[in-house]
Amino acid sequence: MSSASRSNESGSAQNTINKRLRKHTRSHSGEKLIDNEQYYHGLLPRADVRMLLKENGDFVVRITEPKLGEQRSYVLSVLTDKLLDENSSIKHLVIHTASGKFWIENKFSFESPQALITYYLTSQAQNDPTSIVHLVRPISRQSWELEHDWITIKQKLGQGAFGEVSMGIYKRKGMMKGIQVAVKQAKLEKMGKEQIKEFMCEARHLKTMSHPNIVKFYGVAVLQEPLYMVMELASNGALDSYLKKNTNLSIETRNEMILQAAWGLEYLHSRPVLHRDIAARNCLYGDGKVKISDFGLTRAGSFYQMDMTKKVPIRWLALETLLNGSYTLKSDIWAYGIMCWEIYYSCASDPYPGMTAVEVHQKVREGYRMQIPENAHPEIQKIIQSCWLENQADRPSMADIAVQLQRVTLIARPNFEQQGKEILNNLRVPRGRNMSNEAPKTAT
Repeated sequence: MSSASRSNESGSAQNTINKRLRKHTRSHSGEKLIDNEQYYHGLLPRADVRMLLKENGDFVVRITEPKLGEQRSYVLSVLTDKLLDENSSIKHLVIHTASGKFWIENKFSFESPQALITYYLTSQAQNDPTSIVHLVRPISRQSWELEHDWITIKQKLGQGAFGEVSMGIYKRKGMMKGIQVAVKQAKLEKMGKEQIKEFMCEARHLKTMSHPNIVKFYGVAVLQEPLYMVMELASNGALDSYLKKNTNLSIETRNEMILQAAWGLEYLHSRPVLHRDIAARNCLYGDGKVKISDFGLTRAGSFYQMDMTKKVPIRWLALETLLNGSYTLKSDIWAYGIMCWEIYYSCASDPYPGMTAVEVHQKVREGYRMQIPENAHPEIQKIIQSCWLENQADRPSMADIAVQLQRVTLIARPNFEQQGKEILNNLRVPRGRNMSNEAPKTAT
């Protein structure tokens, strides 16, 4: 419908609204300025929107999740009835645009998305029983929703699943000093809808976690492209790369590595959360600590049915997953055992050396298991072996493994509860103090 026909349909009511909003639209004309509105959340997906809207009338504005070749649109997401299920309780209304006008229902059009929102917050709209939507409370961006201006990219570190991983400086408003961080960049033109969901899924899980052996998460920047995921910078980078470069590590250091990884995975399983991609390549190492990272495949709960037609890490998959695609906490245990093998062998090769992925798939189903690292303590060899038992019910839990490793290595368990609180407190304070749990490196 053209803007002229809509004006005729709305008549004098439209003129009244335009007069009321003229000052607003003059100062907020142009699409880009919506970035300045705290209710605008950029490319935040539906799954995150559901967590933000609590009461009827709560709303956000975002951009539709892009599909290749399709134009993106602004979307007004509003909670209409909190008593209904998630799929029915939230309306996602496309803000249509043509000839410089914006509308969600044909009877009114506006000079900008901001003007549209302002009108639907007025008493006139609230008292109109025919209105398509009733807005009450704009939901502001959360502390983990970062602005691109707060992040300065300094140096490329490598290539990740979604794009470049770089070292950068993170300095938000109110921080005295910048912090060196790792920044995952995601360029949407190179990503499908599933990859974007995977990127945001990782952020969704990380923002709720606080543990010394889980990578620290600062937030995501999704108001523009490329998307940024900002995390702590581990001084030694990926664990597999560190192991390959440092083949002469002591057995004590390797013991500590597998114990720290066990503590991190124990924390995940206590929630419960399935990591689904435990491997040395998906851990970081810095300041003598292993930190589990890469949560793109993570799922909440203790069971997940995998689609085995998609690309999967065959060499780390448990028997039951290879057989029927089922994935449980005990499947993570199997992968943990594979990672222990990597740590003791310094990632000299992929697991099951000399075999193709097809051969691994077949051999594991036939009962083949890799040779247990001989340089490991005999008790640790037994622990690794128990991770690969055919019946997953016979495999130990991550909590059991951690206790056994503490006994064998004589390494005391830290006070994780206190450390976790400190991490969480640092992440929650946006102003006036350092956001890192450790002494930051000053930005240059």
